Amino acid sequence: MFKLMAVGIVLATIYSGYPAFLNRGGRIEAYSDLGPIVEFIVRCPAGTGVMSYSKLEGLYCSSKRTCHGSFQPAFKDTCG
Repeated sequence: MFKLMAVGIVLATIYSGYPAFLNRGGRIEAYSDLGPIVEFIVRCPAGTGVMSYSKLEGLYCSSKRTCHGSFQPAFKDTCG
């Protein structure tokens, strides 16, 4: 039972980064790596937006629930 709990804790590890802290002109303000999904907070001209990336499917999804094979179209859809 203890081994099962330890594996669950390792798999549930969340990693967050704040690249905008060092790069003021970057598009990504923050990200959280949740295992199979990475969530991004992106800078838009009118504020911020939320996007996600599926490591399993290799797709970037915008906040408007459309998914793309690369970052740029999903970013434009989120901020547009």
